[in-house]
Amino acid sequence: MSTPAARQPRGIPAGGQFAATAHSEPSLSLSAPSVQPEFVRDRLRHLGVLDQLTESHIHDVSVKLNESLDFTDRNIEEIAELVHFLDHAYSIEMARNAKRGLDALRNMGMSDEADALELVRTLQVTKAEHHPRHGATGTPPDGKSIPVPADDPRLQAGEVFDKVQVGDTVFTRTEALDYPNDPYAMRFQANRPLTDAEAYALSGVIGYANRSAIGGEPLDDPAIGPERDTPYSFVVNIDTTKGRQRNYEKFEEMIPDIIAHGSAPRSTKGGTRAIEAFGDEDLKLEIYYGE
Repeated sequence: MSTPAARQPRGIPAGGQFAATAHSEPSLSLSAPSVQPEFVRDRLRHLGVLDQLTESHIHDVSVKLNESLDFTDRNIEEIAELVHFLDHAYSIEMARNAKRGLDALRNMGMSDEADALELVRTLQVTKAEHHPRHGATGTPPDGKSIPVPADDPRLQAGEVFDKVQVGDTVFTRTEALDYPNDPYAMRFQANRPLTDAEAYALSGVIGYANRSAIGGEPLDDPAIGPERDTPYSFVVNIDTTKGRQRNYEKFEEMIPDIIAHGSAPRSTKGGTRAIEAFGDEDLKLEIYYGE
């Protein structure tokens, strides 16, 4: 019995140029998505932070973006902040605050002071980059567990911290303090730059509130005025240990009231005030007590 031969199905050629041949399936390889510095530069410009970044920063941001595979504007901005902070030890917003502070000083006619402050700030940052003082991690003092020194660029730019060190004295903001321990010095930080004349006038407000609520003895020379530690702040020396009332709560309440309305009218001098209203109701002071 013979075995039937397999038949070629109708319509399928058995040979020639149409003969079936073996072949492998094509391989398809997809590379991970990435962005180029040109794209990153455009997004940083759109986000309004490009003016604070160098070409080196843009390159580093691009590398980190490609590592993260997250190309959203939010991530771009966060990485830009990180790159800037790692390079300068202060944020982009701090840099902007510093510029606003310098511009405010120049607008008040204090161009020499602004130029000097800008130069000192630049030299301090350069020195810090070559001689880190913030520890092995490069993390700056947080103003909570570690006081921020007065020459810190963040403080010079007006940023508010709970603990600040001026010279050998550590000052603690009243919000972070249970109760003042009869300090010999106090620090006051405004929400805008102050001229020396304004700081001097505000020290008069402090002195008036001290006499009324604490009773401490002033130690500053009235002819010199308070010590300036930043364009936003000043330090006054008061021996509160000799105070009779030591009513710090009243003291803190009196200061903004005197700034806004002046001291209480005097009954013996026709209703005049020892201290007139400061003329800037938006001015606010953070109060610090020395340890």
